[in-house]
Amino acid sequence: MISINLDKNTQLNIELLPKNVTSKEIVIKDVRKDENVKSTEMGMHQLSMEAVKKLPVIMGEVDVLKSLQLLPGVSSAGEGQSGFYVRGGGPDQNLILLDEAVVYNTGHLFGFFSVFNGDAIKNVTLIKGTAPANYGGRLSSVVDVSMKEGNNKKYQVEGGIGLIASRLSIQGPILKNKASFMVSARRTYIDALVKPFVNKESTLSGSGYYFYDLNAKVNYILSKKDRLYASGYFGKDVYFQKQRKNI
Repeated sequence: MISINLDKNTQLNIELLPKNVTSKEIVIKDVRKDENVKSTEMGMHQLSMEAVKKLPVIMGEVDVLKSLQLLPGVSSAGEGQSGFYVRGGGPDQNLILLDEAVVYNTGHLFGFFSVFNGDAIKNVTLIKGTAPANYGGRLSSVVDVSMKEGNNKKYQVEGGIGLIASRLSIQGPILKNKASFMVSARRTYIDALVKPFVNKESTLSGSGYYFYDLNAKVNYILSKKDRLYASGYFGKDVYFQKQRKNI
């Protein structure tokens, strides 16, 4: 039991422990039924990574940009490309942000895969029209991608091994309930998979290709209304070819 004196303004935060209770079904929704009618934000779609990961994927790789192409008013720029058209606008007219930083090249392997690692992404927001002024204005659309902030209570490790790539993510507290971090890496092994099928006498012998991504983010809680974030991304496509000597 906690005693509270009501002689001054008091704010008390109580952390609840989960408990299974058998009762009638209760449905809780975070969006009102008439949200699309009364909301002033038109043409906005928000996707969580839990929903994106339920969609069919190519070779086990979750692709955020290809998931957006399933929404109404959005169409692909072509097979095997990460670009997309929104209501007739060109792919170069879309503003794509990663934690408020502009991403100019969103594809690996000539656009076949996007640069966004699904294990590092928290949610994605697509604005198809009437973009807010803080985005600077765009002719077509805005795609705002947010990375995970890190768990500030306990350490978590997750990863996966796919047909062409492997992933590993680590997140946890730096100061419990105060600061947290998140690090996520992905690398393909296309070069290792193709190597056994290449003839040693072929001109392609000794050559290969792979790409990798690295996401990192630090989150520090300054107060109940203020937070400090530091995030970064590094990715690279690597193609190598063995020099052949002429005799």
